Amino acid sequence: VCDSAWKVGLDANETQTPEWFGPDCSLRHCPSGDDPETPLVDETNCSYALAAGGRGRGKYLNKCHVDCSNRGTCDYLTGTCTCFPGYHGANCGTRMTATVAGESS
Repeated sequence: VCDSAWKVGLDANETQTPEWFGPDCSLRHCPSGDDPETPLVDETNCSYALAAGGRGRGKYLNKCHVDCSNRGTCDYLTGTCTCFPGYHGANCGTRMTATVAGESS
């Protein structure tokens, strides 16, 4: 398993995916977040979810990693998100309001 700034594993408050990945651990995941367009679903909730490769199930309060909250693209070389139009924040998890959009012009 590659290095990570967050706890990796299947226990509560651990994330199933490490921060760094790839054959030589040189690629970096972007900030994670829940998709703001799916208020009834928390994509970051991996409680009882089957882990990649079938290596077990997440315990209650286990976390899934969701690059850029599904509202941007991740540059895996830098670990930074490029948000889709209408979204902002380090993890693209915030919808722009008219005020925010006007301020960013």
